[in-house]
Amino acid sequence: MSTITAQTVNDLRQRTGAGLMDCKKALVEANGDTEKAVEILRIKGVATRNKKADRKASEGVLAVQVEADGRRVTLLELNCETDFVAKNEAFLALAKDLVNQAALKGVDGLLEQSYHGDASRKVNDFLNDQVTKIGENLKVSRALKFEASGVGRVSAYVHTGAKIAVLLELGLKSQAAAAHADVADLARQMAMQVVANNARFVRREDVSDDVVAKEKEIAAEFTKSEADKAIEEAKRVVEDYNGQLVEQKAAHNAEAIAELEKRIAVAEKQVIAAEGRKKGQLSNMEKIVSGRVDKFFAEACLLEQPYFRDPDKKVIQLLAEAKAKVGEEVSIVRFVRFQVGETTAE
Repeated sequence: MSTITAQTVNDLRQRTGAGLMDCKKALVEANGDTEKAVEILRIKGVATRNKKADRKASEGVLAVQVEADGRRVTLLELNCETDFVAKNEAFLALAKDLVNQAALKGVDGLLEQSYHGDASRKVNDFLNDQVTKIGENLKVSRALKFEASGVGRVSAYVHTGAKIAVLLELGLKSQAAAAHADVADLARQMAMQVVANNARFVRREDVSDDVVAKEKEIAAEFTKSEADKAIEEAKRVVEDYNGQLVEQKAAHNAEAIAELEKRIAVAEKQVIAAEGRKKGQLSNMEKIVSGRVDKFFAEACLLEQPYFRDPDKKVIQLLAEAKAKVGEEVSIVRFVRFQVGETTAE
């Protein structure tokens, strides 16, 4: 059994959104296996889905720069030691300056490049000066380019606080349509949608067989767990009433005894009903699992999600509306979601 430390419990809590005691119990049940503990929490309905796995506590911000033609986005993550500094205007200005450097001169060997504001110095020298001014260790943990893979455009959305950013690519048939103002707005709205509704995939065809198999397994176990909990609760009520009945018999309270005997009869029927529901669920498990997996797709796949600004409308309907406006098919090619701290060491 792996050692279960306070840090292990806290890491699981950050990953799943479950309470500390629930996380500790799950880890004990899983013999310290974090991945198994995540499954246990999900089966019990305790964990919050779609939390990004293995987040680290490093502070900092994400900065992006979209090129005017909408064909490329540069993203940079700048880290610091405290959230106080991450909100500091000088730090935010530095992140903006460095992403501009990466946009101008590329992301390869960024720190060894000549600094765009003073060609006689390297970017690393400039960064070291900022460490002295700001008073904390600073680190560029990543810098990358996100480019349109074909005809289309890309967009970026940085969420409030600059801790989360999404880069997204739309595909079209002509570059003229890709330059349409409505397409540019749609691309940004879709990037915002990923943040708002925690999309993990573009469409259900993008979900791997392994992920689907795991969702089916969890759905089946969750269904059984729900049924067992209903039976246990019904039995607990019967046991509670029986305990009260013993007390009232000892007190020779005829009226209370009669009332409790009625309640026990009803509660015992509820136990039988709960056991019957479990049998029915087990016999229809394939259909129930299919329904739960469909719900997973609807929550995890961007095209099937309700639009965050108008829940009565699906994302796929927005693409149809965009097609009517620009005169050609508009598709979501891909997206990537980033969060501060994913790449930094603890």
